[in-house]
This record gives sequence, C-alpha cells and structure tokens, in this order.
Amino acid sequence: MLIGKYTNTLDPKGRVIIPAAFRYDLGDKFILTKGIEKCLYIYPEKEWLDLVERLKKAMPSSKEANRKALRFFSSNAAECEVDKQGRILIPHHLREYASLNKELLFVGSLNKVEVWSPELYEDADAEEVGAMLEEMEIEF
Repeated sequence: MLIGKYTNTLDPKGRVIIPAAFRYDLGDKFILTKGIEKCLYIYPEKEWLDLVERLKKAMPSSKEANRKALRFFSSNAAECEVDKQGRILIPHHLREYASLNKELLFVGSLNKVEVWSPELYEDADAEEVGAMLEEMEIEF
C-alpha cells in the first residue's frame, strides 16, 4: 500500500531517488504522468492498466471532451524503471508542469504516489475530510 510522505532532492539532470518505502509497491516498472492538481502521479504498472481500462469503458472516444481527458493522461505518461541507485528521470515537460525544482515531496495516495513541489502541496483539512466522509456515510 502506498502511504506516507517523504522528501527527496532532484539532481541537475532531472533524476530523483524514489523513496525506499514506495519502491516495493511500485515494482520494477511503473508509469509517471501528469496529475490533476499540478502534481505528478506514479502508478504501479497494474494500477495504470486498471485505470486505462476504467477510462476506456467510462469515456468513449466518440466525445471530444473524453478524448481530451484521455490524452491528458496518456500523452504525458512515461514508463519508468528505477536505476541501480533507486532513481528515475523525470522528463523536462513533467518537471515544468508540476513546477518541480530542487526539493520534491512524495505523497502516498493508496493506489498511486503523488509527486509535488512542496510549495504547491496543501494537506487536507481534517474537518473537511470528516464532513465528506460523513456525507458519504463512511465511518472512520
């Protein structure tokens, strides 16, 4: 399960060490793509394939808005493999999109990892989350 928060430093070539706590669950190959809130998402390969299937079923490509949404994830996706030092290369266009500079924040999000610039990350407000769970009738 992908949980917790960790920081690491981006090197001048755009490489970063994936936190050890995430490496096992991410596996040997995983997918890095744009996230929705100016962050990046890292999906284990199986989770990515499941997401692709769900998107294809829920979003027929006959609609323009659906095609745009599908392109948002797929055209910006990169297959990654960790090198011997535990690093990946984050492509320049993805670093620009998420405003990633020196310090990176890795946030576990159960089925994926979010990669943030610490300046853009906002922790969820406990009361807001509690109200949302209550509205959904989920006991915590």
